[in-house]
Amino acid sequence: MRKLLYSASLSLLIAGCVDSKTDPPQTEQNVAEIDNTQTVPEQQPKPSEPSQPQAEASNLSAVGSDLSANHNEFNIQVNLSSDVLFDFGKANLKPEAEPELQQAAQTLKSKGKGIIAIVGHTDNIGSDAANQKLSLQRAEAVRDYFKAQGIDLNYQISGMGESQPLKPNTLSNGEDNPEGRQKNRRVEIVINKTKSLSES
Repeated sequence: MRKLLYSASLSLLIAGCVDSKTDPPQTEQNVAEIDNTQTVPEQQPKPSEPSQPQAEASNLSAVGSDLSANHNEFNIQVNLSSDVLFDFGKANLKPEAEPELQQAAQTLKSKGKGIIAIVGHTDNIGSDAANQKLSLQRAEAVRDYFKAQGIDLNYQISGMGESQPLKPNTLSNGEDNPEGRQKNRRVEIVINKTKSLSES
């Protein structure tokens, strides 16, 4: 009888040990905790689209020539180099000036509506009076060329001599500045694109 009770007690003890080693059932909270420990890979941001370059301000510069022009809503300013148009100290147009004058004439024909201002400029070589006279004669020569091309517009002619240089005629050390003087020898043409500022 004692052996039978001992065997039954031993069986119950073994069964209890086995049950204590069994993992407890997973609850929803346990599953959620496990899921939260998993690392979610971060999404890499898409590379930003390269911005389109802004449209450059348009100009009418002639490639490979001494004619340049810029324009806004109301007018176009054309700069003609006097070194291309005239011999030194002269106001007679040179044959080599034809390409630049033709380009300016085409702009006048297509855009000119209001007053067309033609202004002559010189460097500082010579007297003020001589330079003023020469600059006026050169502006008149350019106007006469346009009229000969049949472009009959409202021209206003003036000569500024050496009074409005684009660049210094001399360097900071007092030496001559040939490049600056060349820029200053010019004829400017301001072409009004409208007959009045109220026009669009």
